[in-house]
Amino acid sequence: MSFFHWLTSLPSDKFEAISEFAQAKLRVFNVTPFCLYLILAWHFNWQAVSPSVVIGAAGYIAYAFFWVLVVRFSLLDVTLRRTTAAILDQALPALGMYLAGFLAGLVAWVPALGSIGSGLRFGTRYTWLSSIVGGPLMATAFYFSSDWNTIPAVAGGIVLVNVLVPLYVVALVKKLEFAKREIELRAAHFEEATKHDYLTGLLNRAGFADELEDLFMPGAESREVNAVLLLDLDGFKAINDACGHAEGDQILKVVAQSLKNCVRISDKVARLGGDEFGILLRHIVDEKNAEAMVAKMLRAIADISLPRKDLRLGASFGICVMPHPDLSTYEDVLKVADSLMYTAKAAGKNQFRTLVTSAVAC
Repeated sequence: MSFFHWLTSLPSDKFEAISEFAQAKLRVFNVTPFCLYLILAWHFNWQAVSPSVVIGAAGYIAYAFFWVLVVRFSLLDVTLRRTTAAILDQALPALGMYLAGFLAGLVAWVPALGSIGSGLRFGTRYTWLSSIVGGPLMATAFYFSSDWNTIPAVAGGIVLVNVLVPLYVVALVKKLEFAKREIELRAAHFEEATKHDYLTGLLNRAGFADELEDLFMPGAESREVNAVLLLDLDGFKAINDACGHAEGDQILKVVAQSLKNCVRISDKVARLGGDEFGILLRHIVDEKNAEAMVAKMLRAIADISLPRKDLRLGASFGICVMPHPDLSTYEDVLKVADSLMYTAKAAGKNQFRTLVTSAVAC
């Protein structure tokens, strides 16, 4: 492994510092080429560069590489390390502005870049710290520089850019992140709403389909016994016709609550449309367990208070116990459960039929 690759690669046990390490490497890549140019220009006499500028350039390169090592080996407490780096990222460029004069104009953006990077990676407080420290330091460097104090308007503009732009960028990013979270939250609420019935608050057909699809996902526990129940209310049309749709809607709400009261938290109840409901019983023992639950539901529905004494309310159930060799999709389950439910209804209503054999008659 080359020295450069070793220096710029993060050990496997340091992933919690990956953002800080990226910030440290940024210092190596953003100004080091310019500093090397100043050193070479002085050495080969390409242009007038004072020895103090060369010393400052070499010092910045040393700082950049040294700080990579500081982060790589966690030589300081993380808060102290980040705070010190934020201050040095402002102090050293300010010193460079003073020493190099107009030559440093090509990298006048470096303090702003460091401030933005620290703020986005470690928190807004580091951008504020950079601005509070960097603004006065750079203003002082410009004031005492024989070059920069001849163009105070330009110097003042550079100071304002390095102070205000990072604050604006970080504030804007935070605002965008907040807006993104709001959009994601609204999208999640909307998606959730599309899977629930507006009247009863139960799952709707789409939500119930999602629950059943999980039973057929690869890796689902094949030995886990579940039951899918489909029920259609008996006598509900008469209630609707005699008492009106408002009263019918109220009955549907009561039925929904009664069904929820009969099952466990892990079970799922859905209104599939009209007066048809679906129920998923998870982790049951066998079909007898499911049939006992259905008997409980039939009693609960029969106990519902109706607006008129001459009206009756019951339910017909179709029960599919799974896993079953002939039921491999959500559509298969609903088709068979629906057929069983109508068989129960045709046999006299207020009863159930259960699929327990390996042969499914459709």
